[in-house]
Amino acid sequence: MYLIRFHGGLGNQMFEYTFYCFFRERLKQRGIDTSLLKADLTWFDRNWQEHQGYELKRVFGIELPAATYEEVAKVHEYYPRYHKLAALRYLSRQIAKRKNAARTMPEGHIFNFGPQQYVYDPQFEDLDPERDWYIEGVFCSDAYLAFCEGQVRRDLQFAQPLTGEDARIAEEMRREDSVAVHVRRGDYVGNVFDILGTAYYERAVEKLREQVNDPVFYVFSDDVEYIRQNFAFLGDHRMVHHAGKESYRDMQMMSCCKHMIIANSSFSYWGAVLGEKEGSTVIAPRQYKADEELALARKHWMLV
Repeated sequence: MYLIRFHGGLGNQMFEYTFYCFFRERLKQRGIDTSLLKADLTWFDRNWQEHQGYELKRVFGIELPAATYEEVAKVHEYYPRYHKLAALRYLSRQIAKRKNAARTMPEGHIFNFGPQQYVYDPQFEDLDPERDWYIEGVFCSDAYLAFCEGQVRRDLQFAQPLTGEDARIAEEMRREDSVAVHVRRGDYVGNVFDILGTAYYERAVEKLREQVNDPVFYVFSDDVEYIRQNFAFLGDHRMVHHAGKESYRDMQMMSCCKHMIIANSSFSYWGAVLGEKEGSTVIAPRQYKADEELALARKHWMLV
């Protein structure tokens, strides 16, 4: 059995789904039964308050074969079932503790994080089908997307169309030389992701103006006041922001723009991927995190 762990926000889930598609196709090519491949979605049972929970089904209508808790326990550490009541959570953890102590866990856990997540990992080409494997990571390498890009683009179609004012704005975006500018603040402030100041966006805008004659800027940000105080260099622009369960609409509307200036964010990475068209200019930061000298960007994008 092969289990791929899904976790994190929508952008990370989309990377994980891309890797899932890649891995499923590799199994087909090797003549291995793809029913052995399942998704471990149990992280969302315990982390339902992180971002907006599991979103691939709600946003894109994607149905994944989900592993049961019992199947997860066979190939990885036992995951106690989540209970809303504190007493039941405690009891579940104690049962899990005893089960782990009574058995020897199988080997076959692949932990694909850190710098290695940005590059293609050849070990996934020929994992022994006679063993159980538990694979977790974010899988940011452009190689996984390139391998199955047609399938991924077909699957990552927004299930619900834009309506009302959003639909009207999206139509304007399609007509104009529209530029989506993503400025992520919120959960980024004060940690390793808090590395993009206005200098990055000023340089990116300068580069974009060299490529686009009459850009119209649409700023996607969760901090309107920060934009008002620090982004006067943009000139006229329009703010766009959706919150809570509707936050994915920002990605949907980004994808309606012709050009992108993205943040160091998987969310805006996918807004750019889904919106990229012939003649699009996509500008991304050279660095994703303060502790890694690596970019989260496709090979043909411009780095600033």
